[in-house]
Amino acid sequence: MTNLPAVHTATEDDLPALRSVARAALVHDDDAQDVFNLLWAQTAARPQLRIIARREGDGAPVGAALAALRPATGTTPATGHIDLLAVHPDAQGIGTGRALLTRAEELLAAAGAKRLMFRGRPPYYAWPGIDIRYTRAVCLAESSGYTRGPEGLNMSVDLRTAPLETADDEKRLAAVGVGIRRLAPEDEKSFLAWMAQWGGSWDGEAARALSYDPPRGHVAVRETVDGQEAFVGFACHGVNRRSWFGPMGTESSERGLGVGTVLLRRCLADQRELGIEEAEIGWTAPIHFYARAVDARLGRVFWTYTKTV
Repeated sequence: MTNLPAVHTATEDDLPALRSVARAALVHDDDAQDVFNLLWAQTAARPQLRIIARREGDGAPVGAALAALRPATGTTPATGHIDLLAVHPDAQGIGTGRALLTRAEELLAAAGAKRLMFRGRPPYYAWPGIDIRYTRAVCLAESSGYTRGPEGLNMSVDLRTAPLETADDEKRLAAVGVGIRRLAPEDEKSFLAWMAQWGGSWDGEAARALSYDPPRGHVAVRETVDGQEAFVGFACHGVNRRSWFGPMGTESSERGLGVGTVLLRRCLADQRELGIEEAEIGWTAPIHFYARAVDARLGRVFWTYTKTV
């Protein structure tokens, strides 16, 4: 009988080994190491929520869990997120994942969580939920008392063949008073103030887009009566994951002009210039729009899960 790996708090010294575990476990994510780095950084305020599983005997790391707590807001209770659960293939099927999940749940409950979720934690989410191709993770969630919620859909775009030209459309928009340009660092104050209207976490994701050099986003603007610019649309890419697109939004007064299509194509063109061959549109809602605008196709499916503490 195989002994269960021992579960402990992970430290900075464990990082190289845990990155290796993530690469081995996350076989459907080519950027697994970058995802791990992103989520590890977001646990800095609560390092006790960094959990490592070590193999019995030699103590080699074979699994990792990264969790986070979102404080209560309004009617929303304090929520614990299981941001990452990765088990090396050699240690799967023996209870490693369950041991990591149980410890994460205990720590989150002790920190005040009233519910637990396998669901993206904006603005730092790596996935909408559990990619259903990670079957063991789905089985673990469902056998651990979690209830399946809304699913998330990603769409994929082949950047080698997608129609990404925007010159003619930009001229057409300019003729009706809409300018399209790259987001700039000096936009930060006015842009983030405007982004607050969108609600949710889009302002946080936009702030992350501004943190890159150059900023990973494009905006649509109109000139106001006093000669200033007013934002009327935006799109971001590579906010958390280099090959992912989103979020994007256009003022209702400007919809129907093709503003969104131009912003989308400009972002995807940026990604193509970075050497990315396939982009993912995360947590997609307007499927028809993306299919029409850039020949996007349905790709990954994610199931979200919730459990009351």
